[in-house]
Amino acid sequence: MDIELNTLLVALMFVTILSMGIGNILVSLADILNHATSSRLHRLHVWWIFLLLIVHLNLFWNTKAILDNPDWDFGGFLLAIAGPVLLYFATSILLTTPEADDRTDLFGFYRRLGGRFFVMFAAIQVWVLITVYALSKAFHAVDAVNFAMLLLALVLSRVEGSRAHVIGLAAACVLAVASWALSWFSGAG
Repeated sequence: MDIELNTLLVALMFVTILSMGIGNILVSLADILNHATSSRLHRLHVWWIFLLLIVHLNLFWNTKAILDNPDWDFGGFLLAIAGPVLLYFATSILLTTPEADDRTDLFGFYRRLGGRFFVMFAAIQVWVLITVYALSKAFHAVDAVNFAMLLLALVLSRVEGSRAHVIGLAAACVLAVASWALSWFSGAG
C-alpha cells in the first residue's frame, strides 16, 4: 500500500488523539475495578464510560476512511481530527471523579457532568454526520442512527430523572448495536 505523506500525517494525528482517550478510559476503568469497596461513581456513569470506550474503538476502526482519501488540505485535516478532539473532551468530562462531598449523591454528580458530557456527545454526532457527508458526498442508512444518537444526547442533557437516564443508556446501547450492524451489512465495517 502506497500512502501519501499528508494522508499518513492525518492518520497519525487521528490515531494519537484517539489513543490518548482510550488510555485515559482504561486507566479510569482499572481504578474503578481495583477498588474493593463500591464504586465512587454511579452505575450509569460507569456504563457510559464503557460505552465511550466502545465509541473510541469504533472510531479507531474507521481510521481506514482517512487512508482512502489521498487529497488532504489543512481544512480537511482540521475536520478529520475534530472528532477525536471532541471525543477526548467528552472523555475528560466523563472521567471526572467526585470530590468527597459529592460522594453522597453520585447520581447528582453524574447529572451535573451529564449536562456538559451529553452536549459534547451530541457535537460528536454532528461531526460524524458532517464528516461522512464531506468524505462520501452522500448520507447512508447508518447516518439515521447517528442522527437518533444526536437527538438522544440532547434529550439526556436536559432530563433529570434516573429512570430516563437508564432508558437513555439502554437506547444508546441499542443504537450502537444498530450502527455496527448497519456498518457490517453494508460492508463499511
